[in-house]
Amino acid sequence: MLPRADLNPGGPRTDLASSRAPGPVASAAPVAPAGDARQEVFRRLTQIAVGKELQATVDSMLDDGTFLVRVADTAARMALPAGTKAGDVLSMTFLAREPRPTFLLNREAGSAPATLSNTARLIGTALHTAEQHGKPTAVQPQTPLLPSPATDPQQLASALREGLDQSGLFYESHLQEWTSGSRSLDDIKREPQAQQAGLKPGAQENGTGQARLPAQAGESANGGDKPVLLPRDTQLLTAGTRATDADVIARNDMLSPAIDPEAARMISLQLNTLETHQMRWQGELWPGQPMEWEVGEDKPEPGPAGTQEPVWNSKVRFELPHLGGVSASIRLVGGSVQVHVDVDNEAAADTLRRHGRGLAERIEASGASLESFLVKRDEKP
Repeated sequence: MLPRADLNPGGPRTDLASSRAPGPVASAAPVAPAGDARQEVFRRLTQIAVGKELQATVDSMLDDGTFLVRVADTAARMALPAGTKAGDVLSMTFLAREPRPTFLLNREAGSAPATLSNTARLIGTALHTAEQHGKPTAVQPQTPLLPSPATDPQQLASALREGLDQSGLFYESHLQEWTSGSRSLDDIKREPQAQQAGLKPGAQENGTGQARLPAQAGESANGGDKPVLLPRDTQLLTAGTRATDADVIARNDMLSPAIDPEAARMISLQLNTLETHQMRWQGELWPGQPMEWEVGEDKPEPGPAGTQEPVWNSKVRFELPHLGGVSASIRLVGGSVQVHVDVDNEAAADTLRRHGRGLAERIEASGASLESFLVKRDEKP
């Protein structure tokens, strides 16, 4: 409740029937101007870490329809959904500091506890949408990695690395790198999620240079100007002409969120990558040269001096003009490399064996060592 001024404090009283002059009246505490009080509330709210979930208690409803809410040891005025009442305890997530402190209301006041969180419902909707539109099993870029055949192995390796990096599987972690300043905005715009929103590398967005990225990402740690784009299943509860200390965004739990099919397919791929620690890529190295690529992480293996060596597996499949079908499996354990190649014919196997020494030299030049190199004809039934 707002503190009320006590009309009859415990100090000396004026007795109307007495001829004594009343004693001096002193304020119990200094009264801060209303503007200073609002600034103090703003300052306290902006000290909250972006993304932090908090418990808020509704103290009272004010005459203008807003509510006095106590959150993070601060009493703030907020516009809350209809049905909110004094005493309600709300779960809120702090979204942004600018242009005003903004909270996401995780559950509306007075509603019954949900059996599934908003995140769980969002994931369920995304997976269902992906199933309806053909659940993908691999990242499938729309353009070749290179405009023409590569003659330099380093150029090919760089193209593969960029293709994986810009596949969209790691979009959220790249957004975090962007907010920390370790990744450029143009790099972000090259990924599918940004391209689906019409963003292009090098272009200035909204005429201000500020980009509205299609992600539920918070602002930078130092309160930078990177804005937040919220899901389509949210509605902003604004106070209109009423004065509030913070904005509150509430999800409409009665409606399922609308998810773009391509976004749903990418979410499905991301969840599968997290679950299996493997990813698949299908596309063209250059025009007319298709390739399938798998990368996966295995459990670490014991190494020297009791250390645990990371283990990675990679497998590529392609049809080459002179060698025919080639499937190469590469296993990297610490700094040791094992290579196993299957080919369609014996002539291709002989050719690859003759170049085994060159492969070993290139691997050693990279700082690793070739532990084994096996080439054989694939005995297909």
